[in-house]
Amino acid sequence: MSRLSKFLRLSSAEKILLVRVWILLGITRLFLSIFTFTTFRKLLTSIGPFVARVDREFSEEQLVRIVGIASRYVPKSTCLAQALTIQLLLKQSGRQASLHIGVNGAEEGRLDAHAWVVSQGRVFFGGPNLSMYTHLLALE
Repeated sequence: MSRLSKFLRLSSAEKILLVRVWILLGITRLFLSIFTFTTFRKLLTSIGPFVARVDREFSEEQLVRIVGIASRYVPKSTCLAQALTIQLLLKQSGRQASLHIGVNGAEEGRLDAHAWVVSQGRVFFGGPNLSMYTHLLALE
């Protein structure tokens, strides 16, 4: 099935959300490369709601899926950019969400960082093998 036909099969609300999330993820990716993390979080928190408004109409799983689809069209859309976008969307919809960052591979002399999102005690983004990462921090 072509990408266009998949897009056309989405509901109107999902199409609108996908376009907004694509823009938000692009902004997130750009801001991560330009600003310090503290400045970035302030900017994203202030402009995010204007770019991609979301309410409880979408489940956590739907939001993660939409970000996953949008990430295919944003160059260098890292797990951090996706996790930050998902966290913002979850918070905008009135849900609790925390961003977690961890590393592994210190023994080999090469660090591998990873970001994931937890909401209501469940990991909604970041994969099943999180035990291999040493947890560094969590941001609400």
